[in-house]
Amino acid sequence: MRMTVAALAAAGLAVTTAACSGDESDVDGEGGGSGGTVNMQIGEIRSLVPGGSGESEGYRIMKNVYDGLVYYDRETGEPENLVAEDISSEDNTVWTIKIKDGLTFQNGEPVNADAFIRSWDRTALASNSLPLNYFFATFEGYAEMNPDPLPEDQWADPEVPEWAPIDVTHLSGVTAVDDLTIEVKLSAPFIGFPTMLGYEAFYPVAEECLADLEACEAKPIGNGPFMFEEPYDIESGGTAVRWEDYAGDMPAHIDAVNWKVYLEGDDCWADFLTGDIDVCRPTAADYENAMNDPDLESRHIQQDDPSILMLAFPLYDPQYQDVNVRRAISMAIDREGVANVVGPERFYALDQWVPESILGGGTHSCGEYCTYDPEAAAALLEEAGGWPEGEKMQIWVNDAADNVDIFRAIGDSISQSLGIEYELVTLDFPEFLATREEHGVDGPFRSGWSPDYNLNENYLEPIYGGGASVNDQGYENAEYDAKIAEAGSAATLDEAVALYAEAEAILANDMPSVPVFGERFNYFYTERLENVYVHPIYSGPGGDCELREVTIAE
Repeated sequence: MRMTVAALAAAGLAVTTAACSGDESDVDGEGGGSGGTVNMQIGEIRSLVPGGSGESEGYRIMKNVYDGLVYYDRETGEPENLVAEDISSEDNTVWTIKIKDGLTFQNGEPVNADAFIRSWDRTALASNSLPLNYFFATFEGYAEMNPDPLPEDQWADPEVPEWAPIDVTHLSGVTAVDDLTIEVKLSAPFIGFPTMLGYEAFYPVAEECLADLEACEAKPIGNGPFMFEEPYDIESGGTAVRWEDYAGDMPAHIDAVNWKVYLEGDDCWADFLTGDIDVCRPTAADYENAMNDPDLESRHIQQDDPSILMLAFPLYDPQYQDVNVRRAISMAIDREGVANVVGPERFYALDQWVPESILGGGTHSCGEYCTYDPEAAAALLEEAGGWPEGEKMQIWVNDAADNVDIFRAIGDSISQSLGIEYELVTLDFPEFLATREEHGVDGPFRSGWSPDYNLNENYLEPIYGGGASVNDQGYENAEYDAKIAEAGSAATLDEAVALYAEAEAILANDMPSVPVFGERFNYFYTERLENVYVHPIYSGPGGDCELREVTIAE
C-alpha cells in the first residue's frame, strides 16, 4: 500500500501531496484513451498465476492482467466491487458473493463462480505448495486439504515438503450456488473478509490455464484490461497490450505496457534519465542529485508509504531465542542516522508493526525498544549472556542495490553500538524468499511488507501467524494466536481493529522482528506521461504508477 498526509478518516488512511501531471477528468472512462506504450521497470517475478506469487513484482503484473472481485479505491483504500456485483453476510461467517454477468477471460471462457472456485482450490491444496495457501486457512475444508506433510526423510528435496496423496481437493466451505453466485463458509466469523478479496490469492483462473500451467506462467490468461500476446520472459520482461474486448469497469487508456527486468542489483535510474523507463525511483546513490534537479521537480511524486521495513529474527536459531538479544539489536540501530546515509526523506523511523496510515495502526507499540540507546542495548545484550566471541552476525538480504546499501548501514550501526562484526549474505529475490520460508537463514534478515488491504490484521496474522513451522520467523505464541482469532470473530469492525491492536502489543513484547523504517517513496516520471497516480495499495517498489489511469501526452 502506498500513501501520504491528509487524513481520510473513514478508511483509516493518510495521504500526502503528490506532484501529478494532468487531471483525472482528462481520462476517458470508456477506455481507448491516449494510446502509446508506457515503459516500466520490474524485478524478478516468482509467478504470473494467481496464488503463486505472493511478492510485489508478480503482483504488479497480475493486478493489471486480472480483475478481482473488488478493487481498492486509490484515495481511501476501501474495497469497491469490480467483478463482484455484491458481497454480503448476515453473521460474518457465511458470505454470499454475486458475480457480474457477461464477463469473460481473454480466451473467451466465462468468468463465473467456477472460475474463482478452481483458483481457490488450487491455492488451498497443500501439495501445490503455493505461497498464498494460508489465505484460505479460515475457509471450511482447509484442514482436510492441508494434512501434515510426510516425514522429512521421505522428501526428494530436503527443502521441499511432500505429502501423501491428498484425497480432498476442494474447499468444502465453498459452493457454487449457481453460475454467478458463490457461498463461502468460514471456520469462524471474520468481519474483514470482503477487504481481502481484491488480492491476488482470490483472483479467478481460466480452465485453459490449469490445463497447461507452464504456458500460463509465460502467457497468463487474465480477465483484466491488459493481456500478453507474446510470452513474458522472467529475465528480460515482456509487453502486455490493451485488451480491446475488456468489458469490466476499469479499462486501460494506453495501448500497451512494457516491463523491463532489472536483476542482480541493477536499477532503472540511468534508463530513466535517457527516457527508456517512464517511472523510476532513484537509489541511495542517486537520491540527492535527483532531489536537487529542478527539471525533475515538477515530475516528482513523494508520499508516505504504508510499506514497512523490518529486521526479522530466526527464532529457530538458539542465538536469537532470548528476547533481550532481539531488543538489544533493535536499540543498537540508529534509525535516523541510517536514514541520513541512504537518503533523508526516503524513510521515517518506525516504532510499531502497523503504520499510522492503516486502519488500526499508530499504536507506537515498540516504545523504548525502538529508540536508539547504545548503552541500554549493550546492557541488555550482557544480560542475555553477550555475543559469542569472534562470531560474525550474518544479515540476510535480497540483492537489490537499495537493500544492500540500507542493510549495510543498519549493520554498521549495530556493529558500532554493540561491537559485533557482521557480514551481509545476499541472494537473488526468489532464492531469498525461498530460503526465508524454508528457515534456512542463520541470522537477522530483511523483512518488508506492503499491505494487501487496509486493515491492521494484514500486518499481523499473515506475517506472524500460522505457527512456528509456517511463518518466516519461526514465531509462535498461543496468546497471540488466540487474540487474532478473537479479533476475527468480533461483531463490528471497530471492535476487531481494537483487538488486533492488542495482538500487536503481544507481538511487541515478544519482538520476533524489529520495526526499522516506514517508507517514503520518491518516484519520478518522464514528461511524456500524464495522469500519473500512485495507488495506495497496488504500487510496487522501484517506481510504479496506476496503469489503468495513466495516459501519454505525445
